[in-house]
Amino acid sequence: MFYEKKSCRICGNKGLIPYLDMGNTPLANSLIVRSSEINNEKYFPLVVVYCPTCSLSQLSIVVEPSILYNHYIYHSSISKTFHEHCKQLAEYISSIILKGKIGFCVDIASNDGCLLTKFKNLSHKVLGIEPAKNLAKLSISTGIDTYNDFWNKKTAEKILQSYSHADIITSTNVFAHVDNLHEFLEGINILLSEDGAFIIEVPYMSELIKKNEFDTIYHEHLSYFLIKTLKILFEKHNLKILDIQKLPIHGGTIRVITVKYSNNNLSINKKGIDKFLNEEDNNGMYDIHTYKNLDIYAKKIKSEIFSLITNIKRQNKRISCYGASAKGITLLNYCKINYRMIDYIIDDTPQKQNCFAPGSHIPICSLKKLLESPPDYLLILAWNFAEEIMSKTKFYQNNGGKYIIPIPEVRLYEYSSK
Repeated sequence: MFYEKKSCRICGNKGLIPYLDMGNTPLANSLIVRSSEINNEKYFPLVVVYCPTCSLSQLSIVVEPSILYNHYIYHSSISKTFHEHCKQLAEYISSIILKGKIGFCVDIASNDGCLLTKFKNLSHKVLGIEPAKNLAKLSISTGIDTYNDFWNKKTAEKILQSYSHADIITSTNVFAHVDNLHEFLEGINILLSEDGAFIIEVPYMSELIKKNEFDTIYHEHLSYFLIKTLKILFEKHNLKILDIQKLPIHGGTIRVITVKYSNNNLSINKKGIDKFLNEEDNNGMYDIHTYKNLDIYAKKIKSEIFSLITNIKRQNKRISCYGASAKGITLLNYCKINYRMIDYIIDDTPQKQNCFAPGSHIPICSLKKLLESPPDYLLILAWNFAEEIMSKTKFYQNNGGKYIIPIPEVRLYEYSSK
């Protein structure tokens, strides 16, 4: 079901250094449908290691992708914030990269087609690549042409036979999920046109360290990237970085625009790229001691959250959560918080409702539950959408409800009903 990764997936170095051990945890998206399934839950090691050669952080194991992605419960279209993000990305690509030309846009791990819908609205031809059968089916039902398979060289060759070279290939929030990055990029080179662009969005390791975002470490996220590591990787595959943008989405994301070395249609933002590299160096991102500090901060937050919840329960107060996200499930399991401490978790994804959270076994409910049985405190697990969640639950705060936000530090928000 999983295997140990003994070498760096970018440079092949075998001298990897472990620096954060989050224990044995269940898969963050393996929700429990029936309580009878609890006894059959599977747990996997969650350990992060550092490569001193290229500064890549990666998990020490790889869970079989078929276990993780055959049926996937995360729906990107649920969040209004992410909808707007996708709209801005499609508009940026259309105007700045395609320069108004109608193009063929391919999205790898297209989920329910949220981003491709924005491209389609701008009159582009679109195609999604989605390994989860349920999401591919959903995307097709909304009019988005979708190929149900994992991305690799074979998939790229099949698509090229049936379609054409792609002008744009996007990979948002998936590049970190890939074990064989070299084959992934070989597939990109097959399908991408000579004057096309390949764009990724990934969590930025520098922001993860800076903001103590240890809960974004879970079994689906195999790699944690810096610009240095991405530059080394892309250059191995005849791709050059044109530009990098830092984005607030998901707690700190980088958008990296790449093209083939033969493509000189767009200018390189060398000054901007060098700025990222210099900041990484100055912030100690190429030094193992920086990463070992993450273990210290994670344990501190774990202790503070557990103590806060324990004290609240001693006062006979009630606590619930908002957001059965992968990061939220990770936080609960790492902090040893379970159904005895938390009444329920609110989540807007219908497929998650009426299930139990893996590991903690807390029931997951719809927003209706917050109206019917409001707690004294609401722990926002999906802290990257905290503003959207607090706006959506004004009725709760207006009636004296309090919020707890756990990352980057434990904070308590109280609102007056006056």
